[in-house]
Amino acid sequence: MPLANHFVGKDPKVRVLFNHLRRMIRRCGPVTIYAQKTRIVFQGRVRFAGAVPRKHCLEAGLWLKRRVTHPALTRVEDFGRLGYGLHFRFTEPEQLNPAFVLLVHEAYAIGQQQDKSSRP
Repeated sequence: MPLANHFVGKDPKVRVLFNHLRRMIRRCGPVTIYAQKTRIVFQGRVRFAGAVPRKHCLEAGLWLKRRVTHPALTRVEDFGRLGYGLHFRFTEPEQLNPAFVLLVHEAYAIGQQQDKSSRP
């Protein structure tokens, strides 16, 4: 699916938010981006992040080994020994702040399987 299809009928700021997130993730190192039917996936050796453009916001997810707090955090999924799926909702670029950048780098390391605790 073309990436642009995810932004049809969405507020233009959603694309701005996504582009900001994509740049943030690409600064971590090599990453493959897959536009799927219902989401956009970011993958190193394994999938570590995702995004779902909504009409007026960008929902993003990260795979981490620990629970965290962040003002944009909306939900936490417990994956047992594999860690946590953290779900965020962004409506303004300022929400993609330095604290979130650190979380992205942590998730990227897990996606590259650089974190020994991320291996089965």
